[in-house]
Amino acid sequence: MRLRKTEAGVRVQSTLPWEVEHLASLAKQGSEWVSLSSIGAQGQVLGEINSRTYAIRLRPGVQIVDRQVVVLSPPESRRG
Repeated sequence: MRLRKTEAGVRVQSTLPWEVEHLASLAKQGSEWVSLSSIGAQGQVLGEINSRTYAIRLRPGVQIVDRQVVVLSPPESRRG
């Protein structure tokens, strides 16, 4: 998944087909917010994506670069 910075905030720029299917599955199961993590050695949780609306909530103090690639975090990393 790739995020894009806009003047209004952060939004999803692109997704892979399996990500769309996974989020739809989680939405059906009642999981509204799913954690997003950076890729690479750090792999830190950056924020969350709403499985229905694709709204993004970043953790306090987290900054992303424009067109940043992120991954859906495993359920055990989820908060909220």
